Amino acid sequence: MSSFNRRNFLRGAGVSLALPALESVHGAPAQTAAAKRFVCVAPSYGMNPGGFFPEQTGAGYDLPTLLKPLERHRPDFSVLNNLDHPGVGGGHGCSNTLLNGTELKDAREQPQRLHSLDQLLAEQVGQKTRFPSLHLGSGGISWSRSGMILPTDGSPTRVFSKLFLEDNAKGKSSQRRFLDEDGSILDVVHADAKRLGARVTAADQTKLDEYLTAVREVEIKLQRQARWLDVPKPKTSDEVIRGNDEVVVDLNYPYNTPVMYDLMVLALQTRSTNVITFGHPGGNRLFPFEGVELGYHSLTHHGKRPDLLRQLTIIELYYMQQLARFLDRMKETRDMDGKPLLDSTVVLFGSGMGNASSHSSRN
Repeated sequence: MSSFNRRNFLRGAGVSLALPALESVHGAPAQTAAAKRFVCVAPSYGMNPGGFFPEQTGAGYDLPTLLKPLERHRPDFSVLNNLDHPGVGGGHGCSNTLLNGTELKDAREQPQRLHSLDQLLAEQVGQKTRFPSLHLGSGGISWSRSGMILPTDGSPTRVFSKLFLEDNAKGKSSQRRFLDEDGSILDVVHADAKRLGARVTAADQTKLDEYLTAVREVEIKLQRQARWLDVPKPKTSDEVIRGNDEVVVDLNYPYNTPVMYDLMVLALQTRSTNVITFGHPGGNRLFPFEGVELGYHSLTHHGKRPDLLRQLTIIELYYMQQLARFLDRMKETRDMDGKPLLDSTVVLFGSGMGNASSHSSRN
């Protein structure tokens, strides 16, 4: 990725909106035609710090075990350590705080504090796309401005359908009717809230304002869905989820991880969205990898036992290999201006969980 785009992404996001992916704008100036994009990949349990963070600083550091799959991308990434959300305690809840630095229990009186970075960016660079943001996999790291955790989808077939399959006329008619009905309900809610607002205390007025903010978010979502209902979705082959005579696609976890990454590339390339979060799930599933004999969660509580660390490394190396493959695809796939998608995309790989063995959120 060019240093200009990396350095200026957050600063420029506030004033730049992506154009629709139309061939007629292909010849527009690069600063106008190029979208600004953000992708966050978040493993729920983080990575074993001993295998992830380099021991040296500066450009000439030795790649630790878990970063070796990224060797070919070394000029394109930086490793940041000693980062911390000081207000976040340990435990599994810290996994949800990567992009907002706030735990739910600490924001009950001010839910807007939960507003996550990806949603802030979606408000700036996602308003010209069908989906302001996509939330894939699991993990729950995306939070709305009103403090609501946003649902994720880990099914490649559902994600493909959402991005690329058109509803028939009957289906669109049903959607339009549901949108109209939901809009009518919100009109009633607004009217009731307005009448109530004249009689509540100052403290209750604050709560009522927060509630109306959440209602307004739903209104905007409904209006957006209505506007996009008759806009054709981009066309693409379903081989990404179906495979072909030469490629067999496994949609079962964890083998569907590369499929999800491929869908992310397609979503960005077609300008269906400019903001994506992708969470690798936790849980104690037994990964079907040679050499892995215990569940994932059990292995994260390794206590520095070599036999458990060896098994955990097999799982974490798989995740890093898939991330490296995703970066390959982002470099190979061209944007409307003919440049690699990665040139206009910030990719963040991280977790709110610093060390799963001790449930620490530090580093």
